[in-house]
Amino acid sequence: MGALDGFALARGSNVMGENMSADNRNYVLDISIDLFRLTTESLRLHSNETRQYQTLANLVNCRAETKNCGEEHRPDTLRKHFHAIPTDGDIHISLDILKTSAESLDQTREHLCRKLGSDMTVGDALSVLLFDYVAERKAAEVLDRMGLGEFNQNGDDKHSGQSREGNVLPFK
Repeated sequence: MGALDGFALARGSNVMGENMSADNRNYVLDISIDLFRLTTESLRLHSNETRQYQTLANLVNCRAETKNCGEEHRPDTLRKHFHAIPTDGDIHISLDILKTSAESLDQTREHLCRKLGSDMTVGDALSVLLFDYVAERKAAEVLDRMGLGEFNQNGDDKHSGQSREGNVLPFK
């Protein structure tokens, strides 16, 4: 592998493999340990949410079709995120996602470039997508615990995941 190939891998190259369909894109990324931990936390949350084992590709495909990530975050919040969770590192991953998801990630990357005034990679866009997801899920958990979650607002306690009786310890 030449020097330019290593640079392309670290920056998030788009590689077509032999088994790749025209409807998919494969990204090969070298990510940091912190971003790796964000991916595993995201997968844990998504698997628990769907009650099925999930892959990073499934999560990206699911999230990429629903929203443009990073739009609601202020530039200083995004800079703090990238400072806390750097993108580039020495953990090698391959991400095989739908072509439409790849296009959404690229739109997110372009949006981040404009918003932050600096070059961004597909890996950076992935990081923001996962940051968005984890923040959304954690906020939903807090709201559920407070009785203000999505299901509780509709008066449906069955889906909150916890009964209120189990959260209360009686005084004796």
